[in-house]
Amino acid sequence: LYTIKFELMATRTSPILLVLMGSFNPPTMAHLRTLEMAKSYLEQLSVRVIGGVMTPVHDAYGKKTLIPYHHRKEMVKLAVRDVEWITCSEWEGSQPGWTPTVQVLEAIQEQAREKYGEPDLVARVTCGADLLESFSVPGLWQDADLEKILGNHGVIVARRPGSDPDKFVYKHDLCYKHRTNIDIVYEPVTNDISSTILRRLASRGCSIRFLTPDPVYEYVKENKLYIPTKQ
Repeated sequence: LYTIKFELMATRTSPILLVLMGSFNPPTMAHLRTLEMAKSYLEQLSVRVIGGVMTPVHDAYGKKTLIPYHHRKEMVKLAVRDVEWITCSEWEGSQPGWTPTVQVLEAIQEQAREKYGEPDLVARVTCGADLLESFSVPGLWQDADLEKILGNHGVIVARRPGSDPDKFVYKHDLCYKHRTNIDIVYEPVTNDISSTILRRLASRGCSIRFLTPDPVYEYVKENKLYIPTKQ
């Protein structure tokens, strides 16, 4: 499987735009590391990475702990301010409501093709193993959407401690069908940083510095984000 996948990847000439989707509530160093690791992996295979995009989910996603989009968008912009190849996409958050992932991916791809003058550019999902494994959650994903995501775009998965994405791909019918379009990247540095942990730390008055880029740390502090409302 890996031999076939690597041979196919090496023959691809389309430039890749790495797309990281999420709440970014708040963005962490682990988010940036996921994109950087995916970029490094592809470049070692002589694949041209034209850029990276982080797209904060719409407020209508409805997650209980989600703070307003304008805060999350601003934090993503601050997180990538000094990273020359990563930008924040505002397309998803500017829609009138929640938009299915595949439509967000297609819109970002179309914008990037026009921006870079690259009609063959492919927007490729970059994620952790948890998102990949969510493909099997009943009712969460439409098979038609997964077919487009896996077949037209592809996925780069960061292998995290305790996850077994190889086994998941083998057992999931659609993933197995498109297995040559799924790349699993081993991260040798254990990184358990998550937005959930940062929110918990902030809510308890603990510092989140060095777990997120400094501009994000300052923004959270200045805006008193994630501090429980006094009853």
